[in-house]
Amino acid sequence: MARLEILSPVATTVEHSVKPARRPSDLDGLKIGLYWNMKAGGDAALDRTEQLLRGRFPKATFRRYTGSVGWLMRHCTAEDADRIASEVHAVVGTTAD
Repeated sequence: MARLEILSPVATTVEHSVKPARRPSDLDGLKIGLYWNMKAGGDAALDRTEQLLRGRFPKATFRRYTGSVGWLMRHCTAEDADRIASEVHAVVGTTAD
């Protein structure tokens, strides 16, 4: 006799959580990373963010980053994230949509 096995087409959910980084109490004098994944408008949002942060924390310095994977949209790999984390004290990122 034939046997029929019914399977659920719903994938098992994978959950991954990361403990948030400690927030600095003051950004003055710190290096701030500005990460853009190349989605439209994200650069303008980071320009304005940098402008506002410079006004509030004049001794802060800024570095711009994009991910290393992709063409129209640039994804941040684990290696990118490790490199960025080693170069700056805090990061602001934009993703859009």
